[in-house]
Amino acid sequence: MRTLLRHTETGLYLQGPEKWTGLAEIAYDFRFIDRARQFVRTWELEKVDIVFAFEDSETICSMMQETSQPEAELSSAA
Repeated sequence: MRTLLRHTETGLYLQGPEKWTGLAEIAYDFRFIDRARQFVRTWELEKVDIVFAFEDSETICSMMQETSQPEAELSSAA
């Protein structure tokens, strides 16, 4: 299983710094959810989902929508 970031509006996957691709196979694999979340926070990315790509199929599963809001703001909004 690969852990990727997918832009919610374009459907493109993060491939590298300021580089996006339509192919999940060549997208950057964060390997762990925490690494993907930290990348989103560090670079203040908006409108991205953490998704999982399974190597034995073409299935892509979305985990959640990420935002650039600090966690304190997210917990107070709940």
